[in-house]
Amino acid sequence: MSNNCVVIEPAALSEFRTQRIRRDSYQRINSEEVYQSFFLTHTCYDCMPKSGKVILLDARLSIRKAFFALVYNSVRAALIWHASTSSNIGLITISDFINMLIAAYDAKWSSVATLESESILEWKQNLYKKNGVRDQTLGSTIIYLNPEDSLYTAILTLIERKVHRIPVIHPDTHDFLYLITHKRILKFLYLYIYDLPQPHFIHQSLSELKIGTFNKLVMIDLQTKLIEVLRIFQAIRISALPVVDGEKRLRGVYSKFDIMHLAATRTYANLDVPLCDILDSIHDHTTYQLATCKMTDQLFELMDKFVSREVHRLIIVDDSQHIIGIVSMSDLMKFFVASFEKLSRINSNQLNGGNNNNNDGPIFETVPMDT
Repeated sequence: MSNNCVVIEPAALSEFRTQRIRRDSYQRINSEEVYQSFFLTHTCYDCMPKSGKVILLDARLSIRKAFFALVYNSVRAALIWHASTSSNIGLITISDFINMLIAAYDAKWSSVATLESESILEWKQNLYKKNGVRDQTLGSTIIYLNPEDSLYTAILTLIERKVHRIPVIHPDTHDFLYLITHKRILKFLYLYIYDLPQPHFIHQSLSELKIGTFNKLVMIDLQTKLIEVLRIFQAIRISALPVVDGEKRLRGVYSKFDIMHLAATRTYANLDVPLCDILDSIHDHTTYQLATCKMTDQLFELMDKFVSREVHRLIIVDDSQHIIGIVSMSDLMKFFVASFEKLSRINSNQLNGGNNNNNDGPIFETVPMDT
């Protein structure tokens, strides 16, 4: 046998062919429609990580232990399992913890024992009773997606329901697979970003695209009390608040997830403390860096920051660190959906006005996603 012979393992050859087919199929797509096709032809199952934490809490678990579980596993939500009915009855999130803390504060902490001992099920039942919902409807309105639902369906559902995460549940076995989020979908798209044709808008700046929130920005200062911050989170469906100094320059960001340190340290009994006393204990200022962007940043740069920094929003600032606006992952997904709808209208007009040649659609092959 010749010394120049190259031996290729069957698995390696199969992977090479898969990558070649994927690249060839990408090149057959109009660059302006590539993200639309990507989200339409990939499913929630494709987006599922190879390995990851699936947090499922028993409804009989105490609230305090439930939030310790969230803190210990560094997650923002967990699905609740109701053993007597063998069903999922919803999610427990940081928003629940905020509502509990505000209720305890308004009751002059007479309900702090409840916070320590009440079960998740009791909390949910009391919450439903307060809202006029009967107990037998527990879990009947839970929003979920099937593994075979497209990522486009997932994006639309997240936007229309105004939620940050939706459980993906197998329709036959009712097994909970994972929580799909804007962050998960964007990270999945980013895996293929260099293989995909690049639409022109990916190189446009933030000032050209006008993505984000620029009016009626809610900001807090270093002297704002924690209870006031919690009330803002309760009243407005936002996940973080920029912290500014006396000259309205950005000094930090306080997010909902930062509230979990109260559960971890059991310091939730003092909500009148100013933020300046809290931020130092949460963020290590020697390593902590604010996730910001400029109006001149291109869309691709924003996507890269979202994925590499693993943040849910970027604070838009000028050269003097004054806040101009905020752009979030949901803003980015809304932009994609809006561009999809615009393209659909253009394509529909073209088809109605010209010949409708029936070409083969794109063939997308996928590989499992790393965590």
